[in-house]
Amino acid sequence: MSEVSLSTDLVDELADKGAITADDVLALRRGLFKDGVVDEREAEAVFRLDHACATKAPEWTRFYVDALTDYFVWQSQPRGYVSEAQARLLIDRITHDGRIDAMSELELLINIVHWATACPEELAVVSLIAVRDSVLTPETTGHESNRAPAIISPADVEIIRKIIYAGTSGGGFTVTRREAELLFELNDATTGQENAPSWGDLFVKGIANHLMFPGGAPVVADAEEAKRRDKWLEERRGVGQTLAQMGRAALGGNIDLKGAWNQVGPRGRAQQEREDKQAREALSREAIDTEEAKWLSAQVMKDGMLHENERRLLAFIKQNAPTVDPALDALFAKAGI
Repeated sequence: MSEVSLSTDLVDELADKGAITADDVLALRRGLFKDGVVDEREAEAVFRLDHACATKAPEWTRFYVDALTDYFVWQSQPRGYVSEAQARLLIDRITHDGRIDAMSELELLINIVHWATACPEELAVVSLIAVRDSVLTPETTGHESNRAPAIISPADVEIIRKIIYAGTSGGGFTVTRREAELLFELNDATTGQENAPSWGDLFVKGIANHLMFPGGAPVVADAEEAKRRDKWLEERRGVGQTLAQMGRAALGGNIDLKGAWNQVGPRGRAQQEREDKQAREALSREAIDTEEAKWLSAQVMKDGMLHENERRLLAFIKQNAPTVDPALDALFAKAGI
């Protein structure tokens, strides 16, 4: 196939053929990225080809992920912020009967969650549900239907780790409540199986992260705030340059330092107040309060059993949390810790 732009004729030709070869992928890549931008029309064309072509060369997956990550992350405005509408569009395009059927679609979701500055929690949750389904009911998923059911592999652990600790997923680097509940669901359903040795460690630290993460989630500015900051940076010189000029002027006796610091002061005081608030939130996150204790008890005893990974989790909390609500005392006793 000759080197051509991503025209409607090309897309129609490949969709009618129902197959994409390695040469086709090369032509698509050259046409799509020649201007450095993947626009809405081109993104829709990639989705269309993915659905229309039953046979696709292995090279298609990399192209599919690259093209759509570019559209949803790098071409979004502001750059890196995936909106609720974009997230819904993406989920609608890649789910079939409420499920993700192809590994390329799961890889796309994970890639977007990883690279975006901020995105709705729903994208991370949909990714985790896809992993859960591939583990528990592989016969109903299109991407790992030949695997043994109810066994968490090393690859599963790494995928889950990447999703829940992505800086953009729901709680930032913290594990959200929905993510933590999906971890419990996987643990309950696979207890007694030959899971990857790394699963127990991920489960314990993931749930502990949700309850205790001492640093708190990083504060990511929302899209409107990001736009405002970009505008401010374009219009103002920046604090560093201002302070440098103040210093030079002071040496020459040309500036009222008290007056100058009063101008800068409110911004500095606001920063200090934010840091103090973050410190208070960090300390409060370490403690297990009544609501968290009741939630944890309900999750642990949901199936009426206390599993080994759950016992390890309780031991970790008792050892590391500075204070634990008495609502967990009965569970500690049951676990023998």
